[in-house]
Amino acid sequence: MTLSNRLDNVKLFYFISFSAAFSQGIFSMFAGLYLIGIGYSESVAGNILSINTLSIALGSVVSAYLIERIGRKRSFYLSCTLISVSMVFMVAFRSLTAITAFVILNGFGLSIRATAEGLFLAENTEPSNRLKAYSHNFVITFAGFMAASFAGGHLSTFFSDTLMLKNSIFYISLISSVFTMLFLFPISLITENNTSQARSLRECIKGFSIIRRSDIALYILYYSLTGIGAGMVVPFFSIYLKYSMSLTDASIGSILSFAQFGCIAGGLLVPYLTRSMGRHRTAVMCQLLSIPFLISIAFPQGIVLVYISFFMRNGLMNMATPLNTSIFMDLVEPVERSNFSSLLSLFSSLSRAGGISIGGYMMQHFSYHSPYYLTTVLYLSAIGVFVYVTRKSRKAA
Repeated sequence: MTLSNRLDNVKLFYFISFSAAFSQGIFSMFAGLYLIGIGYSESVAGNILSINTLSIALGSVVSAYLIERIGRKRSFYLSCTLISVSMVFMVAFRSLTAITAFVILNGFGLSIRATAEGLFLAENTEPSNRLKAYSHNFVITFAGFMAASFAGGHLSTFFSDTLMLKNSIFYISLISSVFTMLFLFPISLITENNTSQARSLRECIKGFSIIRRSDIALYILYYSLTGIGAGMVVPFFSIYLKYSMSLTDASIGSILSFAQFGCIAGGLLVPYLTRSMGRHRTAVMCQLLSIPFLISIAFPQGIVLVYISFFMRNGLMNMATPLNTSIFMDLVEPVERSNFSSLLSLFSSLSRAGGISIGGYMMQHFSYHSPYYLTTVLYLSAIGVFVYVTRKSRKAA
């Protein structure tokens, strides 16, 4: 495959990232609100969100093998279709069994893209351009989240207040589904890498043995701690703003959209900060600086400070994502990347699923603010693990 084809593949993958992020943003914003709106408790809403994340985790193990067996292109087709179909049907029913089934399908569709992200970008870029590709993909992903938050909040208000539609969330999900299906066209333009040798199921399973390496295990611990912390607060942002601060859907959409813009601004700064401070120091600095803004969200404050807190927390904490992906993908050989990418997705999603259940329980039985304090402790612990393992890895090199 030529360099031109590889660059085109990277650009086309950006479309997939935007599409998946938009759908995931709509789901994150409205799934909890939909469940509470039809009579379920915060705890049940948390469990459903947890199941979605759990299905991403378990699906990522299957995705590692699937991506190799049927190819990247067909895997992306399958991902796009599952996300699109499940988006509509999981808000078309009131039965918890039906909702759960489609939430699981949605999670599996998202797992394919999550597993393929680091792998696909790594094999279609040179080491010198890899961080730039990860940063661009990060920016485009959060542009999708931002578009979902802004469009979702304002569409909800328009459908319910202007058009007087009772089930506005269904129509928003339908629009999101149609939008996702439009991205089947960019997928069709991807050039499959025919030189990559597909492994057998046994070889693929054997590849997961890299978890026995101490550095890999510690990086997975880091992902797990941040996953639990993020799961406790991030999926509940819309619920927190609506029921703790009594904000409208339009205001919630604007705040969350502005918060995603913080990620975009941060992602654009990453390559420049890395040149002066290096990947590891930049990642640590961004995560540490995000902590005060996370804590401030839990305190009563004016709407302006809420905007600032969400903007800074999202931007700083998530700026580390492309840096971490770049660092982690350099740890393993190309043949091991699908397994490593799958493991990171697995443990990140499993821990996030656990965090969602804990967050939902704490919000229902304690307060809407309580999960933020425990998340702070988990984030600080994760940063400590990251500093330890990166120092150890650099000394070994």
